[in-house]
Amino acid sequence: MDYQLGDVISVVFDNTIVLSIVFGVLSATSIGIADLITIGLARKIGLISTGLWEKLLAVVIVTPYFFFTSSGSEIIFEHWHLLVLLGFVNLITYLVLIRSLQIGPVSVVAPLTTVFSIVSLGLAYLFLDERLTYSQVIVIGVVLIGAAVTVFKPGKSNSVSSSLTTGVLLGLLATLIIGTQFFLQGVVSKEVGWFLGVYFPIMFSIFGFIPISFYKREIPWQKLSFRIFSLLLLTSSLKIGGFFLFARGAELGSIGMVSVGTTAYPVIPIIAGVLLFKERLVYTQVIGISLLLGSMAVLAAT
Repeated sequence: MDYQLGDVISVVFDNTIVLSIVFGVLSATSIGIADLITIGLARKIGLISTGLWEKLLAVVIVTPYFFFTSSGSEIIFEHWHLLVLLGFVNLITYLVLIRSLQIGPVSVVAPLTTVFSIVSLGLAYLFLDERLTYSQVIVIGVVLIGAAVTVFKPGKSNSVSSSLTTGVLLGLLATLIIGTQFFLQGVVSKEVGWFLGVYFPIMFSIFGFIPISFYKREIPWQKLSFRIFSLLLLTSSLKIGGFFLFARGAELGSIGMVSVGTTAYPVIPIIAGVLLFKERLVYTQVIGISLLLGSMAVLAAT
């Protein structure tokens, strides 16, 4: 009987790990595809209009669930400063990330953004007194080496200036902002819960998109067509679905294992960059991207 019970526990544990990784990969794939669609939409109707529509549709999609939650108004009044701050960071993250991917090269910028978890770890270490193990410090060092190898191309005297393109520089800035956003997201979620900690900041970010949209003279409905609206609905659903997949995977299994799965995010933009945008990677970039993805997977598992 004990042997049979042990087998059952072992099978359940193994299945939990598999489910966590699968949910993480599905989440990363969903968000990666959505970001590629967003890049195309931003070129057609404008960066601001695309972001505004995505946030609006995301709120519309998840609002029915909000009515099943309680203490929503109390949370707004009690933690409004954190929610507004996270909404502002959410807005800045979108603008910098999508713009960096838009300028490209996508196949280089996308893997660089995976370094955001190191930023989150650093902030947690500084402000929440979360300690790093020696193995994590070593892996972080490998990540930084991979990032450097990915960015710089060999063989030219002006390789530093030619490699540090506007897209790459924005990608590095996006990495810092995304890391800050996820750190704040963790802090806010501990205070208000996972759903409300995402729902209200997205809603508040809309109030940032609206004035910017009119300032940039990007009227949201001006270039809207049925096809574009359908794509906006698709990308909003994919993004919010990706977040729910991550949360469900963490609930069913291990956050660390789900994080391992989400390191697959850059794979979709890299493939698209090479196949669709005809971007070419030099051998050092292939090595750098491999170091980045491999070390980030190890870091997520530690």
